[in-house]
Amino acid sequence: MIRHNNILVPTDFSEQSTESLRRAAVLAEKFDAEVHLLHVMDVAIYFETDMVSAAPIADTNQEHQTRALLQLKTQAENCGIEAVLHLEESTGGRARDICDFAKSLPADLIVIGRHEEKGVIQHMLLGATVERVVAHAPCSVLVTMPHDLIEASG
Repeated sequence: MIRHNNILVPTDFSEQSTESLRRAAVLAEKFDAEVHLLHVMDVAIYFETDMVSAAPIADTNQEHQTRALLQLKTQAENCGIEAVLHLEESTGGRARDICDFAKSLPADLIVIGRHEEKGVIQHMLLGATVERVVAHAPCSVLVTMPHDLIEASG
């Protein structure tokens, strides 16, 4: 029997990740599972100088985290689902962070959106993350495609 108690949806707040969240919601309802929405933030690196004090830097990081949590909540609400929201700082690459989080959860399924890549740079930044998650995930991975790619291939 297939069991999906924890479905992890990594998000970059794009339309592709919103579509992944919608599809994860359908699966969660079918399998009575819990959806976990994860955003991996880049670590902000600041250098303190005479012109910059540590207080504004801490405020900026807190504002960034607050804004990201609000975006997570809004994305889940716009899809009409209740999701457990997770915000993690990147420790060495989004794909590795996603896979490590999936392992620690533990996730039974990762639902991740594929971006339509238009060039080498986009593939390096976006496509490579999805490929690495598929290659290194500790569980099954469902890669969703944007609707325009589905219609073009069909």
